[in-house]
Amino acid sequence: MPFNIALSGIRAASADLDVTGNNIANASTTGFKSSRAEFGDIYGGSILGTTATTPGSGVNLQKIRQQFNQGNRNITDNSLDLAINGTGFFVTSNAGERQYTRAGAFGINDDGFIVSNTGALLQGFSADANGNINGTLGDLQVDVSVQAPRQTTLSLARFNLDANQAVLESRGTSFGTDGAAVGLAQTGLKEATSTRMDLGAIATPIDFSANPTTFDIELVGSSPASGNGTVSVTLDSSTANSMQDIANLINSEIFGAPSPINVQAVVNGGQLVFQDLTEGVSSNINLSNINAPSGANALSNALNAAPPSVAGIPEVTNGYLAQTLEFETPDGGSVTFTSEENASAAQTASELNALTGITASAQTNARILSGTFNNGNNNFTLNGVTLSSTTLDALANEINGLSTSQLPGIRAEVTATGDLQITSRVGTDLRFGFGGSLAPGSMDVVGRTGTGIQSVNNNTDDVIIGGSVTVQMEEGYALNSTSPTVGNIFAPLTDDSFTEVAINAFDPDNQGSFNHSTSSSIYDSMGNPHTLEQYFVRQPYDPADPSTSPNHWVMYVQVDGQNVGDPDPTLPPPQNTEATMASFNVHFNSDGTLNETLSDEMLISNWTPLNDDGSSTGALGPLNVLQGGQLPVTEPPSSSNFEISLDGTTQFGERFGVEQQDQNGYSTGRLSGLDIGEDGTIFARFTNGEAEVLGQVALANFNNIEGLKPVGDTSWVQTADSGEPIIGAPGTAQLGDVIAGALEESNVDLSAQLVNLIIAQRNFQASSKTIETANQITQTIINLR
Repeated sequence: MPFNIALSGIRAASADLDVTGNNIANASTTGFKSSRAEFGDIYGGSILGTTATTPGSGVNLQKIRQQFNQGNRNITDNSLDLAINGTGFFVTSNAGERQYTRAGAFGINDDGFIVSNTGALLQGFSADANGNINGTLGDLQVDVSVQAPRQTTLSLARFNLDANQAVLESRGTSFGTDGAAVGLAQTGLKEATSTRMDLGAIATPIDFSANPTTFDIELVGSSPASGNGTVSVTLDSSTANSMQDIANLINSEIFGAPSPINVQAVVNGGQLVFQDLTEGVSSNINLSNINAPSGANALSNALNAAPPSVAGIPEVTNGYLAQTLEFETPDGGSVTFTSEENASAAQTASELNALTGITASAQTNARILSGTFNNGNNNFTLNGVTLSSTTLDALANEINGLSTSQLPGIRAEVTATGDLQITSRVGTDLRFGFGGSLAPGSMDVVGRTGTGIQSVNNNTDDVIIGGSVTVQMEEGYALNSTSPTVGNIFAPLTDDSFTEVAINAFDPDNQGSFNHSTSSSIYDSMGNPHTLEQYFVRQPYDPADPSTSPNHWVMYVQVDGQNVGDPDPTLPPPQNTEATMASFNVHFNSDGTLNETLSDEMLISNWTPLNDDGSSTGALGPLNVLQGGQLPVTEPPSSSNFEISLDGTTQFGERFGVEQQDQNGYSTGRLSGLDIGEDGTIFARFTNGEAEVLGQVALANFNNIEGLKPVGDTSWVQTADSGEPIIGAPGTAQLGDVIAGALEESNVDLSAQLVNLIIAQRNFQASSKTIETANQITQTIINLR
């Protein structure tokens, strides 16, 4: 019957409309795959088969086939939006059911799992702590907690050292002041006294024209010698109305003489005094040929009764006598230097530094002994500066507070024995005493070890300690002689007096002492950043000296400006426990490549991490070589030790360059973003600049993807027709790549679907017309009579 045929056509057209409408409805659905309706005709038949005259029986819907061709990519810039370029499906777990989808709009839930819009968990391969990805499929999770810090155990660096760099260091010789007087504690008067003769008070006025007075005054033993001698004084023509008039008349005679002497008449404390103008000399003043009868006038009485003079006493000095040094220059010439008597070590060093090829430094050391210091009246003086501290601890703080002002270059420190060690780093004399009119305190002062103790317990005496001078002569200079040979500054110089030294030796604070330098960051076990400083110094090469080699450098290392080399047990305490400058030999081959055989292994094994204020950070401390520290550094680390690698470093004729610099430590970090590579690898980026591999997105494919069963939400599940899933990493086998920051759009061709809609509508209308026509025919038959 045509009715059944027409009805099958209507059903087919309706199904076509449903499929087309569904495609149009999902034209904007991410990852949607369009479908098409596929139809087949129906034929009626018999046991003997069909005949050429058998009409068809209509149409039926054979299959709705999905089209898995790839849709366009829409760039979103959201790192968790994923698209597949090629074949494959994302694998998700929805309430334990494994599903497959091309919709890659993912996010992170409150537990850190990567989920789809419907809450399905994205499946992939997880990674261990070292970033190694395993092959077990599971839920992908992002750890959103704080990333724990990692201590630096390896610093990797690759440099080019300039082969054209000159050797900055040269060799010279050094000697020092080691005479018997150097560093001795000298005691004596605070101020020098003068030789003087007190005549007492003299009544005035005196008319010398009526009472002439003459006498001779003699000075012996004064300095300079030209001031010694005898002068005749004649007073016979003037009137003196005061003692000062008397002094003026006498001085006019003394200084007006053809050969004046070094004596002056002064009025002091109401007395007339004859005084040697040079202080601190043991001179004598004598009066003779006095021609003034007793009782003639008050001056004549004083002259006739004049007491003997008292010789002056010099003030205390460092006791250094003048000494002459004769230096030989590289060109065979000579330079002569003479130190000044009583000159400080600072002055002597300064004058020596003015000589070409000569460098000198000075230092003065003194100790105030524990238990002897008493400054009850706060009048202790150091180099003329009054200090009020009453204990050695407080005195050390007071001195150090003035080291950049009133006491330049002077530092103090209380020793382990309780003594106060005072050092002038520039070599000025150290002068101790008590000043003012108050009662003095007391103290015992020592200079050079084993040279005796000097006590101070009055306001007139001082103790002075002079410093030592170290002299360096550049290469080619020599000391020929000293005069006198045995002096109190320089002892008799022998071969043992001279030491070979490095001139312009490495000093991290002197940029002229190293060829190259660089710095980088490292981290302690608590994640605190520190600065690793590396300095490169080219070494000299002498073909005639087998102890040297070509292309040899030394790398010096500091951390935060502190030494990190192992202690030197050969030094005396406490230096034998202190850190030394870490240094390593670096050798290159003739082609500029690193000579790994001759170059040192580089282990930093004496680094104590410190804060900016010098206090400990509380992080792991060192394990030096003497305690068992060695390479390789253990993981996880148990000390602050770390290795430095210069693999790939070169010495070419190019400027110094940092080719690579890296290390394996980092500070505490918080998650700042995610990156997903084309192979599906998930990288977590942290605020500390580190990236960590968290896992890898998995893709699946099937031998018959058309056999998959759609379950809604743009997902499919496996069926018997699809076969088993082939799961692997993106970009492997027949699986496509993952594109992060993009979504795959629906593959619906909207224009084609609109045309299909018109065709389905026409088919529906035509089938309906068939029913209408069949109805008319049937009605005609019924109406036959």
